[in-house]
Amino acid sequence: MHRTCVLSVFLFIGIPLTILSIYFSLNYSGFCFAKMRYLSYEERFRMVFDYQNERTDLGRSSYKYIKYTSFNEYIKENPNCCSINPGGPYEIRQSSFLNRIFGYDAPDVIVINFKVRHLDENGNKRAFKTRFENTLQNCGHPH
Repeated sequence: MHRTCVLSVFLFIGIPLTILSIYFSLNYSGFCFAKMRYLSYEERFRMVFDYQNERTDLGRSSYKYIKYTSFNEYIKENPNCCSINPGGPYEIRQSSFLNRIFGYDAPDVIVINFKVRHLDENGNKRAFKTRFENTLQNCGHPH
């Protein structure tokens, strides 16, 4: 009888705890369960670019922002623009342990140097450079 009790405890407690531990460990490391893989650096750069390119509040309200037509256009104008975990400190909040194990925050900070193109008050094309620091969820949704 003692042996069946140990086996029952293992089946009902040990196996679920092992599965949860594996799940939380993969989440903590940045694994995307929806795609069943880790996202590549390029995918993460594209997601941050798309998020920033769609914004209309890029720091100044007195100009008309000129969006990039594609990520490829952005890369041509901004070579060596993007990096992952280039060194802090960062101006964004640090991920909490719970957010990491549930996949709400991936472990990396994606930094992109962004040339913001705009029209000035006279309609002339202008640009200024800024730096964006972003974190993503494990499957790429920006914060």
